Amino acid sequence: MKKWKSKFKNEEGSATIEFLGIVPLALILLMILIQFIVGINGVLVTQSAANEYANVYSITKSPEEAQQAANNILSSTGDYLQMNEITTPAAGAKEFETTVSVNLNMVFLPDSISAPSIPYSTTAYGRVIE
Repeated sequence: MKKWKSKFKNEEGSATIEFLGIVPLALILLMILIQFIVGINGVLVTQSAANEYANVYSITKSPEEAQQAANNILSSTGDYLQMNEITTPAAGAKEFETTVSVNLNMVFLPDSISAPSIPYSTTAYGRVIE
């Protein structure tokens, strides 16, 4: 009986088992944190693209040039940010608004899993410079 008590009181290796139990939780927490940071970056890039569209359109009055400028900014992020649409202002209007809509994809999920993307859109307002 004393043999069994001494074996159960022996704590050698318990730190290793506790570490192995915490590692998956730490990795999941790290993945969630990185996805959150990627999402914030996607929101900031989308807002920047909308502002760039408004700036270029206010100077050139060309929706094509403005859309190209916004696409250049959106394409700088890689494949986790996919553009849906950019609304073009009405022709001849002095004051305008444009909306840029994107989908934020999950970074850590493989392509074989059809994971839902997160839609996001932002609006920028401007005035044509004459």
